[in-house]
Amino acid sequence: MGTNTQPEARFEYELEVFRREADEAVQHLYAYLAMHAVAGDHKEVRQLYNSAPLFWLTTLRSLQTSVFIVLGRIFSQDSEHNLDALLGIAEQDREIFSRESLTRRKSVIPGLDVNKYVSDAYVPTADDFRGFRRQVREWRRIYDNYRAVRNQIFAHAEVSQPDDVHALFAKTNIQELEVLVTDLVTFHSRLQNLLQNGFMPTGDRVNSSVQELRKMSAAQCRNTLHGRVTSDTERSLLAAASK
Repeated sequence: MGTNTQPEARFEYELEVFRREADEAVQHLYAYLAMHAVAGDHKEVRQLYNSAPLFWLTTLRSLQTSVFIVLGRIFSQDSEHNLDALLGIAEQDREIFSRESLTRRKSVIPGLDVNKYVSDAYVPTADDFRGFRRQVREWRRIYDNYRAVRNQIFAHAEVSQPDDVHALFAKTNIQELEVLVTDLVTFHSRLQNLLQNGFMPTGDRVNSSVQELRKMSAAQCRNTLHGRVTSDTERSLLAAASK
């Protein structure tokens, strides 16, 4: 970030950090889930895995570990960069979302009628930020189910007995995790559009099911990051298995 400590620059920096973290969580999780799902449906992919089992087990384990590690970074309140730090800047310096600030940002775009563009721009209220905080608290409540797995298995080898590991994983839920990571990516898009375009931060929840994504066309999957990861993983595995 350099020496620029202006609120807008700090917010943009933290927003970009959050984007990278949320994208990583999605990429690692959906590659992991797609690898399992495709193998379940295709004998030739299972044979591919069995041809070099140590490599594929290492790949799967690495993806699984990465999901939990990156979620820890997003929700940790002890690190410099996390969701609370991002929202803290936004709440303390709401002027960065004003029409005046948007006008200044858009004035560098050649040919744009800036006054017309910002005339109906949405300016967030205190209620909006309270809503953001409620959403983060809900995500944090969900993440608490995974915190022990992250801390005791992946970040530190505190739990190693098979029964104890199984007991921790029994508290997790794949569908819940799919919703969590895709919600984080959507939340970034809403904040980004609020800052850069003055769009009201609303929108529907995306289809997060890896099984439903696999039923979609490649073109439909390209509309979301998790869709692209799922589609690319399946295509790559089937191509490798056919050789």
